Amino acid sequence: MFMYYPLHQGLSMDAGDAALFPEEQARLEEAIALFSPAEPAHVAVVSEYLAGRTPFVQALVPQYSDRIAFMPLYSVTHDTGFLDDLRRGPEIIVLGDCQNLFLRRIGGFENLDAFLAFAARTDRMLITTWNVHAWNYLVQARSIGACFPVQIALPRLGAGAIKKTILSGYTREIRFVEDAPSRTPVLLSLGEKEITLPFGGGKTAVPWPDINLAPLRVRLSGRREEKVAVEDLVFERLARIARGNIGVARAVWSNCVDKDEVRVSTIQENKPDLKLTVDESFVLLVVLSMERIGWSDLARVLEPDIDPAPSLFRLKSLGIIGEGRQGISVLPGALGAVTDYLRKMRMVW
Repeated sequence: MFMYYPLHQGLSMDAGDAALFPEEQARLEEAIALFSPAEPAHVAVVSEYLAGRTPFVQALVPQYSDRIAFMPLYSVTHDTGFLDDLRRGPEIIVLGDCQNLFLRRIGGFENLDAFLAFAARTDRMLITTWNVHAWNYLVQARSIGACFPVQIALPRLGAGAIKKTILSGYTREIRFVEDAPSRTPVLLSLGEKEITLPFGGGKTAVPWPDINLAPLRVRLSGRREEKVAVEDLVFERLARIARGNIGVARAVWSNCVDKDEVRVSTIQENKPDLKLTVDESFVLLVVLSMERIGWSDLARVLEPDIDPAPSLFRLKSLGIIGEGRQGISVLPGALGAVTDYLRKMRMVW
């Protein structure tokens, strides 16, 4: 049985992460302000793994006090008991990690369908969070976008925002050491642009090139180029490797900081050479879109055709997934490479 959690009931939150998305926060607060029990406009908050969905919605809890409850789905739902908790909840319910409402198997959508039926009838406002790959799949397979008129895609972050957030957690000075070749600012970096999906699928964010013309103007003017400060070089490289994902950036950072010192050379991207079988690719897809999944639930998705053990062994040996008490998940440093591979295979988009 799942329980909902009202104000300040043992929930951890990084206040810095919660403030990373001011425009999206304003949209969410506007949706709450316009909420009417007669016409509840449900919300879907969508992002990739580790990109900050949970602290983003948790920030609502102290702001709206007893009007709101946060109910995280820590694992796959095996029955509809969670709906009883929703019915007992206050007027605004935040349901986290809704990719845990279904499994990609025959009969694996019953709990999702029951939830969507509840959403269509309830006078409560539902604010839901979803893994972007699970969401995109459901938009195509189940037309889920129609159930959530307000769709908020969390964007990728720039180096400045990542730097500010990470360093805000330190009261002592961090020493940055340039032990790799210095470089000037990049001309082209990867940002993000919001697009409208066809067939009523709502909006989503896609990678988009950002062009920095400042270095080119300097060269054309004949002025001397300014080198990037070591501290900024570290976070520029960190943002590029993490692709603007704050959770990935934190994981890479934690592996590089040593006794309050960070060397530029330690900020390295994991680039495994992925050549996977069809079974291995599908296992990886399930793990990526579920974010964390237990062995038994993964076996239920794969049975009877695929034995999970050989595929998991291979994926672990490649250094792209790990297994812990919370389940099987893609390792943070491998998230970009895994997403690129599955996108190349046209298994995610």
